Amino acid sequence: MIIIVFHIDSQERTYIERITQDTAEGIKTLLKNDLEKRITSLSEQSKLSVISSGMSQSDWDAISKNLYGTQYGYQAIGWIDSTFHVRKRIPKHNNEVTIDFNLALNPPALLTAIKAQDTQQRAVTMPLAFIHGDEGIGIHIPIFNANTRGNKLDGFISGVLLFKPYIKSVVPDFLLNEYYFTLFIDGHKVYSDQSNQPAIAYAWSKSSSYYLQGHEWEINVSPNDEFLYIAHYKVMRILIALGLFITFIIVLAAYTYLFARSKLKDERYKIEHLLKNLPGMAYHSSNTINRPMILVSDGCENLTGYSRAEFKKNRMLWRKIIHEDDFKRVEKSLNEAFKVNSPFELEYRIITKNSSIKLVWEKGGPVSSIFNGEIIIEGFINDITSIKEAEADLISSYAFSDAVVNSVVEAVITIDQHGLIQSFNFAAQVMFGYSADEVKNKNITILMPTPFCDQHDQHLAQYLKTKQTHIIGVGRELIAKRRDGTQFPIHLSVSEIQNHENTMFVGLIRDITKQRASEEQARLHTEQLAHAERVNALGEMAAGIAHEINQPLTAISLFSQTAKNFCEKGKLEKLPSIFEKLSLHSRRAGAVIERMQLMTKKGQRSKEVIDCIFMIKEVINLAESEARLRNITIRMTACDEAVDVFVDRVQIEQVILNLLRNGMEAMQLNTCDNGSKIELEIKLNEDKNVEISVTDTGAGLAQEMRERLFKPFSSTKENGTGIGLSISKSIIEEHGGHINFCDNKPTGAIFMFTLPIYEKRSRE
Repeated sequence: MIIIVFHIDSQERTYIERITQDTAEGIKTLLKNDLEKRITSLSEQSKLSVISSGMSQSDWDAISKNLYGTQYGYQAIGWIDSTFHVRKRIPKHNNEVTIDFNLALNPPALLTAIKAQDTQQRAVTMPLAFIHGDEGIGIHIPIFNANTRGNKLDGFISGVLLFKPYIKSVVPDFLLNEYYFTLFIDGHKVYSDQSNQPAIAYAWSKSSSYYLQGHEWEINVSPNDEFLYIAHYKVMRILIALGLFITFIIVLAAYTYLFARSKLKDERYKIEHLLKNLPGMAYHSSNTINRPMILVSDGCENLTGYSRAEFKKNRMLWRKIIHEDDFKRVEKSLNEAFKVNSPFELEYRIITKNSSIKLVWEKGGPVSSIFNGEIIIEGFINDITSIKEAEADLISSYAFSDAVVNSVVEAVITIDQHGLIQSFNFAAQVMFGYSADEVKNKNITILMPTPFCDQHDQHLAQYLKTKQTHIIGVGRELIAKRRDGTQFPIHLSVSEIQNHENTMFVGLIRDITKQRASEEQARLHTEQLAHAERVNALGEMAAGIAHEINQPLTAISLFSQTAKNFCEKGKLEKLPSIFEKLSLHSRRAGAVIERMQLMTKKGQRSKEVIDCIFMIKEVINLAESEARLRNITIRMTACDEAVDVFVDRVQIEQVILNLLRNGMEAMQLNTCDNGSKIELEIKLNEDKNVEISVTDTGAGLAQEMRERLFKPFSSTKENGTGIGLSISKSIIEEHGGHINFCDNKPTGAIFMFTLPIYEKRSRE
C-alpha cells in the first residue's frame, strides 16, 4: 500500500510540474501575440486617415471607436499632438482628467514618445504609474505629415493598457482561478493576483520570459491551493480514505449486529412513551355506531376525564361522549370515508366526565385489524378549544386593527420582503386612486414615478442583504404617483416588522402638497421682502452711486474733447491711448450699473459655487461709494487659503451689504468718535465652516433691543423698516448657517454669520 502511494505521488508531482510550465509558456504566448497584434492594429489604424490636431471629435470617434470596441483591455486610446499634449481620447468616461495632459509631467512617457519621434518607429513605454493611480504601459505610434518638408511630426496615436484589466481581458479566467500569476517587466513586479502567495504553492513555481521593444517580460505561475488539492492531495486523501473506509465497514458490520438486537427492545418503549406524551388521544375503535374503543393512549383521561380502563372494558362508549347536536354530522363523515376507503378529518364537540364541553379535532381512517382482519377505525383526537378561542380573538383583533388603520388620515401601506403590497387602508385608496383589491399583491413600484420605481427593488434587496438603513426608521420626503399618472409630494416613514417566516414593512404616507404650497408662498414672501429691502438700501445709496458714476462720465467727456482736439491738430498717433482710457472709464461706469442691476433683480434665483473672498470684494466695491460719503474706510481681512461656498450669490451679498450699512450708520450717528474704520473679516472656525464678521465702532446695541433684534419690524433707526436683519437671518439659516452678534470692546458691535464650505467630490 505504501509503495503504491509513493509511486502515485511521484507521478502526480511530475504531471503538475509539466502542466505548470506549459501554462507559463501559454500565458507568455498569449501576452506576446496580443501586444504585437495591438501594436500592429494601432499602426494600421494610423494609416487609415490623415490624422491631425485639427481633426473634429466626430472624425476621431469614427477612427478610434472600432479599434477600442474590438480589442478589449484598453484603458484609453488617445491622440497626442506634436507638443506632447493629449488632445482626444476614447472612451471619455473615467478619462476626463487626461484631456490636455502634458507628457512632460511624466518623464518616462515623454522619453518614449521622443524616442518614437526620433526613430520614426513605434515605441512601448516601461511600466508607468498613470493618472488613474494604477500601473500600466503606453504604446506610441508616431505619425508624420508627408506633405511637409522633412516629414514633420503630426502627433501620435497612443494606447494605454492598465495591467489589472489588461491581464484579465487576455488571460482566460480558468487559468487565473487555478494558478497564482505574477508578471515582471525588467525585474519589476507590475501585476500579481496573490499578494501573500503560500510557500507551498511557491515551491511549484515555473516561469517563462520574452523581449518586447527592448523590455524583458517574465511570466511566473504557480498552482493555487485548490488546484493542488484536486490534482495531487485529493488523490492521496482518497487512497488513505479508502483504507479507512474498509476498516470502518468491518467495524460497522459488527456494531450493527449488536445494535439491532437492542433496537427492537427500545422501539416498543419509544412508541409507548410517545403516545403517553401526546397532547391528545390515539385510538383503535370498532366500526359500529357506538364506536367502542379497542385501544386508547394515556391521553384519553386528560381529554375526556375517563380512564383507559373505562374505555377498554366498554364502560364508556365514544358515542355517548359526542355532543348530540354534532353526532349525525360525525356519523355521516365516517360512513362516507368508509365507502371510498379514505381517511377523514373533522371537528366536533364532546361532553367530558365533569359535563364540560370541549371542541376536538379528529383525524383517522379505516384500517385492517392485525388480529382478525376486520376493518376498524384508527386515528387521533386532540382538544382544540383553546386554539379556536385564540383564532376568534385574533379575528377580532384583526378587525379592530383594520378599523384603527382605516380611521387614520394618513395612508398606511404594508409590503412583504419582495415589495408586494399586502394591505392598503382607506386613506391610501383616496390618496392614490386605487382600490385595495386592485393593488393587492402588486409591486409597490406602481405608486412611484421614474426613476424611483426602477431603483426600489434593488434598494430593497440590498437592505435585506446588508441591513444598512437609508429610509427605515427615518422620515423622508419623496414624490409619489397616483393612478391617473399625476405626481405629488409625500412624507414617508417606514418601519420593519420581523417574524420567523419573513420580513414585512409598514409605510406611513402623508400628502404634503398643501404644506409645500405654503412653504413656497412663504419663500416668495421672504424673497419679495428681501427685494424691497435691497431696493430701499440701493435708494439710500443713490447719492454715493451717482458720485461713483459721475467720475468716469466726467473723465469720458474730458478724454473725448481731448481726442477731438488731437484730430483737429493731426496728432492721430495719440488717439489709441485716448480710446483705451475712454474704454476703461466706460467699463468702470458699466460695472457700477451692472452691480446695481444684479442687486435689484427680482425672480427665481439659483445657487452657485463661488469664491467667498471674491464675492465679498464685490460687495465692498458696491458699498465703497457710500463709505466715502460718510468718511468711513472699509478694511477687509481674509484667510490665507481660498474658500468656496455654494450659495445664492445675490442673497448673501445682500446680507453682507446690510451688515456693512448698519455698521456705518451706527458709526456716523456716533460721529466716528471711536474711529472711522469698519472691519470685515473672513476666517475658518473650529467647525470647519467659513465665518464672516463685520466689526464697527459705533455706540453698540441697547439692552432692550438684544432679544428682539432679529425679529421682523424691530429697528433702532428712526426711519428703518426693521426687516433687514430678519431677512438676513432667514437667508443664512436657509443656507445651513447661523447669524449672531456680540459687543466690540470697548465700543461698537460685531455681527457674524457662518456658511458651510463647499467640498469638491473627488474624481472616480
